[in-house]
Amino acid sequence: MKLLDQIEKFLKNKYTIFSLIGVVILIIALNVYSYFKTEKNEAEFLRFVEINDAFASDIESAKLSNELNLDFENFGYELISKSVLAKKALEEENFELAFSFYGELYSSLKDSGIDSGTKQVLQEQFLENILRLTMQLELYESGKEYIENSNLNSVRFFELAGDFYKYYENYEIANEWYGKAIDSDITDAQKNLIRLKLSN
Repeated sequence: MKLLDQIEKFLKNKYTIFSLIGVVILIIALNVYSYFKTEKNEAEFLRFVEINDAFASDIESAKLSNELNLDFENFGYELISKSVLAKKALEEENFELAFSFYGELYSSLKDSGIDSGTKQVLQEQFLENILRLTMQLELYESGKEYIENSNLNSVRFFELAGDFYKYYENYEIANEWYGKAIDSDITDAQKNLIRLKLSN
């Protein structure tokens, strides 16, 4: 009988009741959150699949860009979708749209949680596309700004910066960048190829 009295007393204690209710509500809230998060992830994935199906169609990149929402909570989906559309724009020679997407991707990579090694490879690739497009679109100041603000420290970047300045006939600065590439830890054959680009 004492045990039953103790249980009854325990249950009548308002703090105990509030604690139990709080625990139950917390468990329910966590389950609901988990459910909606799973549902949201599934919905994002399905939207990602639909968008990539649309890219395979004959619809032009400019129209797709206007009609599709390419912003995702999952940065990976956004990265892939915008990269594919930028490539499609390049193939259609819509250089302004491609430049816009590559610029957006390059900027968003800086704040992403992607592994640093992967991030550098992607930044290098996007920056290469950006600089080639600044040459195509005659956007000297934009290209110069991208180079000056970049923290990339690779042979490929040094050579690319040299190519950019050489294209705009700024041979002195081009040679400085080629010099950085030549001074890097690369093979003699690679150094000789870069030396061919040097301007006298």
